[in-house]
Amino acid sequence: MSTTPLRLLLVSLHTSPLAVPGSADAGGMNVVVLEQARALAAAGHQVDIVTRRSDPDAPAISSVTPRLRQVLLHGGPATPLAKSAMEQAIEPFSADLERLVSDAEQAGEPYSLIHSHHWFSGVAALPVAHRHQLPHLQSFHSVAAPEGSTTLGAGEPAESAGRIPGERRTARESQLVIAVSQAEARTVRERYGVPSDRVLVVPPGVDTARFHPSPLSARERLEEPTMLFAARLQPLKAPDLALDVLARLDASFAARLVLVGAASEDFAAYRAELEESARSLGLADRVSFAGSMDQDELAARMREAAVLLLPSWSETFGLVALEAQSSGTPVVAWDRAGGVQEAVGPGSRLIAGRDPDVWAEAVESLIGEEAAFQEASRAVRAFAETRTWQACAHHLERIYRAVVHGGAAHGPSDPWHLVRTAGTVLAVHAHPDDESLATGALLADLSSRGTRVVVVTATRGEEGEVVPGAIAEDDERPLEEVRAQEVRRALGALGVDEHHMLGEAPALAEGAAPRSYRDSGMRWVRDGVAGPSESAGPTSFTHQDLDQEIADLSALIAHVRPDVVLGYDDQGTYGHPDHLRAHEATAGAARAQGVPFVEVASEPDPEALAGGEPFAFRDQPGSASALGAALRAYRTQLTVVGELEGVPGGVRVRHVGGQIQDVPLRTGLRIPAESE
Repeated sequence: MSTTPLRLLLVSLHTSPLAVPGSADAGGMNVVVLEQARALAAAGHQVDIVTRRSDPDAPAISSVTPRLRQVLLHGGPATPLAKSAMEQAIEPFSADLERLVSDAEQAGEPYSLIHSHHWFSGVAALPVAHRHQLPHLQSFHSVAAPEGSTTLGAGEPAESAGRIPGERRTARESQLVIAVSQAEARTVRERYGVPSDRVLVVPPGVDTARFHPSPLSARERLEEPTMLFAARLQPLKAPDLALDVLARLDASFAARLVLVGAASEDFAAYRAELEESARSLGLADRVSFAGSMDQDELAARMREAAVLLLPSWSETFGLVALEAQSSGTPVVAWDRAGGVQEAVGPGSRLIAGRDPDVWAEAVESLIGEEAAFQEASRAVRAFAETRTWQACAHHLERIYRAVVHGGAAHGPSDPWHLVRTAGTVLAVHAHPDDESLATGALLADLSSRGTRVVVVTATRGEEGEVVPGAIAEDDERPLEEVRAQEVRRALGALGVDEHHMLGEAPALAEGAAPRSYRDSGMRWVRDGVAGPSESAGPTSFTHQDLDQEIADLSALIAHVRPDVVLGYDDQGTYGHPDHLRAHEATAGAARAQGVPFVEVASEPDPEALAGGEPFAFRDQPGSASALGAALRAYRTQLTVVGELEGVPGGVRVRHVGGQIQDVPLRTGLRIPAESE
């Protein structure tokens, strides 16, 4: 794929990404757009952010960093507008955007693509992209609640009549929707009928240098602990619940609440309502309204705080939670607020309900003991350190290049586009050696491209036969321990660093005790139909509850947050019952978590596949060495007997029972119909 720098046009009509978060309509979206743009520019791309002019004296073009500019376009009066009045800006903004794109083409500096943020931007930019045959990508950052919804938990109410039709149109007509969380992706797919492979997830990052832990000791931070709320002051963000939590805390904690953020024009009277509520609760002297803050000011507040409260009814991700955790500040959040679960890691607290007494208990569990607070602070910082804007931009860059260079060939039905543009791929297999035999060439290829590859194995191959002489006579280790070592070596050869066993955390349903899924073995029930061995007991993979297995795999998906899940097709390679069960569990968990599921062809030869949706086959010639090394790691299960005749790099293996299997450097993929 080309490494030529891209010329990127990022559209944010209703709010400038340079605006201070928490002011007017500026929030997490502003931070995401700006930080992604900074990181993309630092990677060498030319990036223009275009937004509506709201100040007649502001310069038309301003430099933000090298290769990053902000361009102001006309969109109605050059004054601030409430979101409820922003539809009037779409048409004039679109006309000015057309001139910008046309001028760039005439100057010999055409844009590579347009990426719109929020529905206002998409409706304005989509026709421009179509006229100039530019790829158009859409990000929403918040999705409107369905018409007729009566609770804030359904999402942000539509501020004007055009929002839901506008979201539907941009979701369906854009090449891709880029969501910030699996929760948002699931909402877009369900509400607007967008196929799974056209909704990709790029989670936000955090500036871990700016948002760093406090030099203050835990004892100093807990002497008069501060609870922090950081969001726009509007009912959707639920600062009223934060006030109620403070009122329920034991007075001995001497806690305070600082509300960072301002009310937008549509909710101009809301701050006065909160101030009156604080007075009525007897909290006026313990509540501070700090107004909006820039990122450095917010970071300072976060590392001084003991807890961040995130009581919002709806969040597509919850960026503020990631920033707090990077500052070493645990978060207490509502667990049903969209993507918040994906933004909160170990050390923080997710609350199942909205009872302020329960929230107060969670806060007290964090600030009541110095040792517990220190441990939570370390854990949340460690979680945040795994998320960076550089990684986020790298993920976006791969998607951009695939769209720009792939063109129409990478449409909704192309599973290869889905897999190769994914930042994280989770591959699900039944036994040790399956990942190498079924997907080894593909996993090695993805790893070499920089994709994060995670493998989960359901069983330990306890029922499998052993190659004679493969285990020394004085080796008294259980077979499952030997095969665990083999799978680690094989994955190392494939370049895969992350491996999990189903039934062990994090591949374990919340609150469940660790469990083991045993190899079911196999016997031929009748010609062409396999079943578990007669010795398979109640703990075998095929005999345990399917819903339980789906729950365990769903927990791993929520933890790993893959962009795509790979698994067996409905033939389960050669029909092994564990493979068929793995197919069912994978399909069910991917569907439950709203993640695209891509099936791997049972047969490497397309001619051998009968009926059903066609697979798309591709070769991975660069994986020869890795595949051979991975297969040789399984000394107890198979023997590499040579290369495939006429197939350079392909491997021929002999299984314990004497069966010969050809493993070429070719993989077939398809998106099952129910996933589209």
